[in-house]
Amino acid sequence: MKTTLVWDWPIRLSHWLIVLLFTGLILSGKSDGQYIEYHFYLGYSLSAVVIARILYGFYGSYHARFHTFIKSARVTIDYLKSLLTGHPQAHLGHNPLGGLMVLVLLGALTAQWATGLFTSDDIFWFGPFNDQVSADLASELASLHRQLPDILLGLVAIHVLAVLYHEIRLKERLIAAMVHGRKPLSRSQGSRLFSQEPIQTPRWGVIFSLFIGLAWLVALWLMPI
Repeated sequence: MKTTLVWDWPIRLSHWLIVLLFTGLILSGKSDGQYIEYHFYLGYSLSAVVIARILYGFYGSYHARFHTFIKSARVTIDYLKSLLTGHPQAHLGHNPLGGLMVLVLLGALTAQWATGLFTSDDIFWFGPFNDQVSADLASELASLHRQLPDILLGLVAIHVLAVLYHEIRLKERLIAAMVHGRKPLSRSQGSRLFSQEPIQTPRWGVIFSLFIGLAWLVALWLMPI
């Protein structure tokens, strides 16, 4: 079957960086403070990748843009019904449920790293914005920061199960597609999608997203912790 490029390299790179950084954050965060310094720097790096990915959702390649996969509630429900029947509607990029999960994960990750900027261990390490808020607010944000990983792990589990369902039940090779970026292009997906082959990686979209993400990362790394 004919294939087409769906996920260009910025999407694939940001996806696997988030996987690696999130894993490192979970491990270092559960280490009882032994690796707290690394935890801060991993969090800074994750925030930069998430910011760059969000920007690329507005200025990136076709299937990376939020408006191409964020659907209305009615369309999402219709897709869910088709999924439950075992004959889901074909989508070259993210399907409506997958697009919703992208938003939820990016939002939860943003809440996680943002609250981390205000936390501290009350001994040696302090987030760069810890002294910008009251002690009570910092305590509340720290509490939220400790609770969010369990929520994120639950979301990740749902995401992984959904991918496995597509891999095993629907024979859709999503994991391989996130490595090489290509997916089969069936006739049922329409001639409009053929006209977009291959997708173009917008140079200025990449430059802008990377510049803002790296500028944010450098600014955080220069701040004392």
